Amino acid sequence: MGTDKALLAYGNGFSFAEHLIKSYSGFGVHPVVMVVNTMLDLSGFATSQYVTVLNEHTDWGRSYSIMLGTRKVPKKCSCFLHNIDNPCIGNELLSLLLEANEPDSYVVPVFQGRGGHPILLGNRIVEYLQNMDEVPDFREVLKQFNRIEVPYGDERILWNINTPAEYERFIKTVKNNIDV
Repeated sequence: MGTDKALLAYGNGFSFAEHLIKSYSGFGVHPVVMVVNTMLDLSGFATSQYVTVLNEHTDWGRSYSIMLGTRKVPKKCSCFLHNIDNPCIGNELLSLLLEANEPDSYVVPVFQGRGGHPILLGNRIVEYLQNMDEVPDFREVLKQFNRIEVPYGDERILWNINTPAEYERFIKTVKNNIDV
């Protein structure tokens, strides 16, 4: 992509990371925890809106990043899990996921039978991850808990921005001021 995905322009004056931080903060999520690699320069971001967790072992995989991030989530709290390359988000979607939330479950938005982003981890899943000593296989962890699917009518919950063509399609959507 030519730059770290977190720093890609969202199209609203913010980067992907800034857009997600502002969206979650505006929804009332506190703290917003962002797990980053050692190469990402976030010096231009407003640090009062999020907590940064540095992952010095990105080669250990996504599960390690998730484990690190959940350790900054307050006790007995649920946690939205959102990849940086899935920048589409809106209050309606977050509200629907939160309404379906249960302690021993994770909530997934679904478009035409396919799970999308973000997912919401119930507080018992968060606690389970916080107490792990070894890097878990996140998919295996989730198999131990109930999956709640919330139908959602916008395919952008499935979008992963991994190529210049996908980014171009995304920017065209943003320019049309269409929110998820």
